[in-house]
Amino acid sequence: MSHNIIDQGSLEVVVPKGNESIRWLEHGYPSTLARWHYHPEIEIHLIRESMGTMMAGDGMVPFAPGQVSLLGSNVPHNWISEIGPNEKTSIPNRDVACQVLPNRIQALAQIFPEAMQILTLLRRGDQAIVLRGQSAGRVASILTAMGAHHDLDRLIDLLEIFRIFVQAPRGEWTTVVTPGYQPEASPGMAERVNQALAYIKAHIGDCITLEDVAAQVAMDPSSFSRFFKRAAGINFSEMVCRLRTARASLLLVTTDLPIAQVRVMSGFRNAANFNRRFKMETGTTPRAYRQAHYH
Repeated sequence: MSHNIIDQGSLEVVVPKGNESIRWLEHGYPSTLARWHYHPEIEIHLIRESMGTMMAGDGMVPFAPGQVSLLGSNVPHNWISEIGPNEKTSIPNRDVACQVLPNRIQALAQIFPEAMQILTLLRRGDQAIVLRGQSAGRVASILTAMGAHHDLDRLIDLLEIFRIFVQAPRGEWTTVVTPGYQPEASPGMAERVNQALAYIKAHIGDCITLEDVAAQVAMDPSSFSRFFKRAAGINFSEMVCRLRTARASLLLVTTDLPIAQVRVMSGFRNAANFNRRFKMETGTTPRAYRQAHYH
């Protein structure tokens, strides 16, 4: 099975079992499946455990347990979990997903005009839809149960998931990717992006420079800066700041460490800059965030 499309990420070739057209899978983190990649199949994705950052196209949003998303065909994506100092180094049951080729749904809509609403949904899926509220909870339950289903039952599950996405109230969904986003199309893009992300994550509490990361992917700094912006839709320094904020958010809600120590462990050297960046990303101060979320 081959796909002649532009290399906009690491191509994942999906091969359903037997005669099934709907693939269901679950995996943990870290995993070879948890990386910056893309595939022709539409994907409905559930995060069962952990907090971190979702990357889709040129967008980045925080995620937490229960996040449900729908990704359109060939939208590059990745979920980066933040693992706290007192947590295990792996998350064995983090992800649940199902995947189906869009031409299957297009064929269905040709026969049943009632399914045209699903095609409209899938076009919106090119911007990566994230559900929340009751709609997210309903999809999460169906998607989890789908693993034990086959044949007609799995098809019914998929159609019910689409129905929930289509009928979700406007306040229960948002999109992540900028309309018209075009991913980087250079050879080896995914390998370099994943190397860069791995280095940033491993050194998030240290001083990270553009030159350091460029050296990891064997590029000169100016070329790497332009490449990273095209590939991830965000400049390098902004990516580092967002991942630092994600680390700080996790530490604030999962530990009782002093805020000053959280700041240092997240790589922020200056308290004023930490407070400014944190409020920019979360809408509140580190102290208020802890008071609202810490249990």
